[in-house]
Amino acid sequence: THADYCWRCHQRMDPLGLPLEQFDDFGRWREEEKGKPVVTTGEIRIGDPALDGPVKDPFEMMERLARSERVEQVFVRHAFRYFLGRNETLDDAPTLIDAHRAYRAKGGSMKALVASLLGSDSFLLRQQSTSKDRESTVQ
Repeated sequence: THADYCWRCHQRMDPLGLPLEQFDDFGRWREEEKGKPVVTTGEIRIGDPALDGPVKDPFEMMERLARSERVEQVFVRHAFRYFLGRNETLDDAPTLIDAHRAYRAKGGSMKALVASLLGSDSFLLRQQSTSKDRESTVQ
């Protein structure tokens, strides 16, 4: 049925998405949607005991995520990918570790994170890809 088809994805999205129902499409606070109180309870289920569990609203969810070293590491990895224009490899592990340390040492400073990434061997010793390299990744 249509409901079963939709639920296959919604069973994964809803626990994280429902707390965000506290805000409308434009990010404005709301108490109701279509005359009914919004449901803001949800759950984090990613397989990390430090993060997993029910949340009562978006603020509890964000606080839990913000305190997580794992979430910081994911953020650093995505910053790496953005600024270096590629996914990380095993050889980039020291760069990622140093960038995370710089970020934490400065109290979550994006400036320190970017400076660490752009001063790293991963960035400074990068090789420019050839048109042949680009063609092989497009396929």
